[in-house]
Amino acid sequence: MYARFLASFCLLCVSISTGRSETIAPATSELEVYVKGDDASSPDVIWAMQREMAPLMENAGFHVSWHTSSDPASSGAAQHLIMVELRGSCSAVSMLANLPLPHSLVLASSAVADGRILPFSWVDCAALNRFLAPVISGQTPAQQSYIYGRSMGRLLAHEFYHVLAQTEDHTSGGIAKARFSTTDLLSDHLDFEPVALSRVRPAALEATAEQSSDAPVAGR
Repeated sequence: MYARFLASFCLLCVSISTGRSETIAPATSELEVYVKGDDASSPDVIWAMQREMAPLMENAGFHVSWHTSSDPASSGAAQHLIMVELRGSCSAVSMLANLPLPHSLVLASSAVADGRILPFSWVDCAALNRFLAPVISGQTPAQQSYIYGRSMGRLLAHEFYHVLAQTEDHTSGGIAKARFSTTDLLSDHLDFEPVALSRVRPAALEATAEQSSDAPVAGR
């Protein structure tokens, strides 16, 4: 079974705002993310994805360090590592607005084995193209790329919640809700609810405590 998004459909007009009103908690734990498939994606989309994820994960207690799959392996300094695969062309120009939309789509997911959620997540950009096309096809190319990348950031933040908190449970709203509509992906703000943060933050604090206990003790 996979921790996943089942996307329900709710169409609306798009407005863009780059501001956030929430208070960001200090990042306490380093999270290394290795991305595969970003070479087939628009740089503007990748930038918007990373921009959206930064405050979301910082509020959960994590500072995200981005890498490509061709980068050298982790030195071991980071307390957490997640592998991300971007499947298909993650680009707003790939969208086809006239495709029929099914009742639900799996937009993103993470691998599960023996009851443990593994640090291997993916985004299905072909599905995301079909999902977003009808509602943002009338926007400018720059707006499309921004919304597309922001949506990817929210999808991955949801998957990271499952991986870091090691839970398949969802919340009633926010990033950790079970089903996303176009309203959720197009809204100016979508954040973790307090109950979701209470599940994720302990992982950051625990990793920081372990790193501190492993540090050498200075002599007197």
